[in-house]
Amino acid sequence: MSTTTTRPANFTRRTHDLAGKLRGERRYGWLALYHLLRLSDLGREGIERSGSYRFADHLYANRASGRGWVGRALDRVLLSLPAARAMRRRYVESSAAMRRALESRLAGDSNGPFRILTIPCGIPRDVRRFSETLLAERPEALAKIEFTGMDIDTEVLAAARDFRIEYSLPEPRWVRGDALDADSYPEGGVFDFISSTGLGEFLDDADLARLYANIHDRLAPGGVFFTSATAREPRSDAMLRAFELHTHYRTRRDVEAILASCAWRDVEFTSDPTGLQTFVFATRA
Repeated sequence: MSTTTTRPANFTRRTHDLAGKLRGERRYGWLALYHLLRLSDLGREGIERSGSYRFADHLYANRASGRGWVGRALDRVLLSLPAARAMRRRYVESSAAMRRALESRLAGDSNGPFRILTIPCGIPRDVRRFSETLLAERPEALAKIEFTGMDIDTEVLAAARDFRIEYSLPEPRWVRGDALDADSYPEGGVFDFISSTGLGEFLDDADLARLYANIHDRLAPGGVFFTSATAREPRSDAMLRAFELHTHYRTRRDVEAILASCAWRDVEFTSDPTGLQTFVFATRA
């Protein structure tokens, strides 16, 4: 298995002294905003570590925090922005897609395990939501679930373990690997469901096609791939780029074109109420 040390794609910030850069460019309005945003936990994490797993999880958890009442109030404002609300839907939709794929599987003839892979796994709120719902509604199905979380970052894997999804889901498996490296994927078979959200926004089209191909190769026939794509919201995009959090925006047509290089039985698209997130549900031929 590969032991690549590639820099995570979501770490887009290159400037060590961002405040110094803004000062040198005489962008004093952005400099003032830089210092203000650092009072918010979401803003500080986004500025210091780009689109990190903690940045994403803070959006998903939707609990305002920061330095003092100003930081908490600012955090609450940031969490309520349309782009933040749209991103928050990703883990909810991923969880729903897992459940939908499992129900389809249970309605068929197969009695084998239902194998799930999330890549990159981040802090797996989608998997915990899925498993807790299953525990409440169909506890007998839990015994069929085999979950693997894969991420390039050992810090992320440690945080994922600490998230303790095994209270409702037995024996999760954690694997270090690069989603763009076909040899990094877990050994020992294929998966019935693969979810990948939050990575594609940091990949160019060629790398995204490679990611989709790797995932397609690891899906069982009839297996389901869930992913998402982000549309551009001008105000949020301007703020992100000012602080070197660079992302790729794609429409449904863009995603369709990249998916077309693999053989899918069918591909479905939905979007969140803001229209800023497109959700993809693709079934392997």
